[in-house]
Amino acid sequence: HTHTPVQTKHYIHRTSIQIMTGTAIPVTTPNSFIPGDILQDKPKVPQGRNASGRNWKLRPQTRASSLLTKTPQNAKSTTWEKKMKEKELRRAILEKEKEMKEEKKQGILEKKERRLQNEKRRMENEFKVASSSAQRLGKNSDFKLKAMNKKQLRQIKKTRMNTKTGTIEYVSAYAK
Repeated sequence: HTHTPVQTKHYIHRTSIQIMTGTAIPVTTPNSFIPGDILQDKPKVPQGRNASGRNWKLRPQTRASSLLTKTPQNAKSTTWEKKMKEKELRRAILEKEKEMKEEKKQGILEKKERRLQNEKRRMENEFKVASSSAQRLGKNSDFKLKAMNKKQLRQIKKTRMNTKTGTIEYVSAYAK
């Protein structure tokens, strides 16, 4: 039995060949090479001149579109089932986002409605309380107003309709 390192190509391989009987000891090392193996012993074909004449371009050129990068657009094409699954997942995500936005919008609208209802109720209560203790200026209001001092004039209120809530409210007599 002889175990000799043999250099072929650019690897050093261990071979195990028995010359007399024609039987060989099995090779257990990786990238093992046996001389005469037609699968691995390919003759080196000499490369000719580049068609373009650019002899510095040593490596075989490939198109940029064939280059594989980490982005899925340039990766090898996926199967139809996988594409459909991804499409369905995207659609489900978009649907969920839409649903969440709608819920948020609905919550905001409900809050606004509740706020308006509370404001309306508060104004109605204020008007009821104020009108119970209010006096109306009758026929001779212009004479009464002339006789009043500044402090009394500040207490005069007039009623007007609030356009936002639709309720009647007391405002200053000089308010716009």
